[in-house]
Amino acid sequence: MVVTLGGCSLPGKSFDPSPATPEIVSEAATPIALPLSPPPPPPPPPVVKTASPLDVAIIVSRDIENHHIIQHKIEQLIREKKGRAESFYLYQQPAAEIIDKITQSQHRQVVAIGLQAAKSATLLRERAVIFCQVYNYQDHELINEKMKGVSLVPAIDQQFQAWKAVLPALSRVGLITGSGKQPFIDNATQIAATYEITLLSRTVNSDKEMWSEFRHLTPQIDAFWLLPDNRILSKRTLRSMMRYSVKHRTPLFTINGLLLPAGAAISASQVGDDVAARVVARLLTINSDNTIPEPDVAPLEQAHIFVNTQTIKQFNLSIPEDNQTIRLERWPSPRVNATLAQ
Repeated sequence: MVVTLGGCSLPGKSFDPSPATPEIVSEAATPIALPLSPPPPPPPPPVVKTASPLDVAIIVSRDIENHHIIQHKIEQLIREKKGRAESFYLYQQPAAEIIDKITQSQHRQVVAIGLQAAKSATLLRERAVIFCQVYNYQDHELINEKMKGVSLVPAIDQQFQAWKAVLPALSRVGLITGSGKQPFIDNATQIAATYEITLLSRTVNSDKEMWSEFRHLTPQIDAFWLLPDNRILSKRTLRSMMRYSVKHRTPLFTINGLLLPAGAAISASQVGDDVAARVVARLLTINSDNTIPEPDVAPLEQAHIFVNTQTIKQFNLSIPEDNQTIRLERWPSPRVNATLAQ
């Protein structure tokens, strides 16, 4: 007999299996409940160090207080967001040298403060640029997919609200601008309507046209909104308008606090923190290809209102006691910069 076991042959030998060992069955022991220990905590995620999205070159046009206030506030916000900023000053070195330095640098974004800075920054075609403190941007081809701005004009709705608080019967406001301002006019007209104010606007091409149109418009309006359009405003025309407004009892509203001593009734000033916040907010929206989303010029969200107590007294007006919804600062006021609030 041949028995095959595990693949091996054992020839000529019989195989007698031993007697089967009886299976021993023991009574199952009662399981003992053991306390469950909590699973070990998962390992912490690896720390990934990423570069800040902000590495900004700031170009400053002029050595004036407003530019420096805004520059320092922008730098502060960038640092708070773990970014880096380096400032360059057009009044200290030629624009060509600054543009060359920025071109050779690692800066990924550019902020231009003032018109000259914005015009210089147009040479940085491969970088995204946000400009501010520029009024007539449309005349200098500053807007493209990689270059956009922040408005110079303080929050429009707060200006209308302040005017209405001081002049409750206000219903018609005149506005004269140079060319290229129709989008601004359309937006302002819509906001004015929410305060039951009609905006009567005209477009002119010179200071002579400005002076002529102002005199024709004055009998039709309750007040005039004077914007800083240097294309149509000479010093001589400005002085004539200030005298004419007092003579014909037509208050002037402005966004230039320097016109308060000349007789402007109400001035709306920018708020430095607001300008810086809008600039940095736009920096953070820049796409990976350096294009910048709409709008072309982002509006400001705040305004600091100064009311000339001497002028409004001449017009038999007064500042309302309850002005909690919008802050009305009495001027003269030595405590606050009337051209740019902190």
